[in-house]
Amino acid sequence: MKCRAPEKWYRDYVETVHSYNAIAEGYRFWRARPWPITRVVKGRVVLDAGSGPCTNGAEVALRNSGYVVCLDISKPMVYSARGLLEKWGVLGDAVVGDATSMPIRSGSIDAVVAIALVHHLPRELLWKFLIEVHRVLRVRGVMLVTTWLWKQKRFLLQTITNYVKTLGGLLGYPRRYVVYWRTRRGRFKRVYYLYTEKELVNLITKACLKVVSQGLVGYLKRRSDNIYTVAIKS
Repeated sequence: MKCRAPEKWYRDYVETVHSYNAIAEGYRFWRARPWPITRVVKGRVVLDAGSGPCTNGAEVALRNSGYVVCLDISKPMVYSARGLLEKWGVLGDAVVGDATSMPIRSGSIDAVVAIALVHHLPRELLWKFLIEVHRVLRVRGVMLVTTWLWKQKRFLLQTITNYVKTLGGLLGYPRRYVVYWRTRRGRFKRVYYLYTEKELVNLITKACLKVVSQGLVGYLKRRSDNIYTVAIKS
């Protein structure tokens, strides 16, 4: 029997995971502060999906005197998250796991925070993630996700090239971007799949979550280079 090679989108995902394993130590210093948008999230039991060092989920749990589950597929990132929970005195745990197949009990979570996760998920995996979010959330539970905005000057040339390749059948998705994280040890490839506001709303709605707010936001005050979406499980 002839074995099939993994799909391109899956190879992208695996390569990005390997890169985050390599940059985890430096990444926790680069993302040492929570995103301001997380202030809209309330809940006693919080899941930070694709948590990295879990700065955002820990902030939500700390503010609400709650409990946080930091979930990340990268083991080095989970080690960083455990250290942060201990340092901040936040009740919770950090778990190695895939956000598209969460080791979380159904209907057990008040709020899901996914900062800078969605744009690493090809459409096939994004759909699985949203289905999982719906499963783990309690009724009236809240989801907050952010993703890079594709309409940025730095992506202009690559966007034009991507659309030409897509029209020619050479690329499966027109807004696929490669961004490198540079360190003294070399550069590490991260692949991004950037969705439009409409695409996100359609997929989230299809997953039986109700979008209640969407707009632009940034990690830095003067930059609005991310799309945020807030949805609830009705």
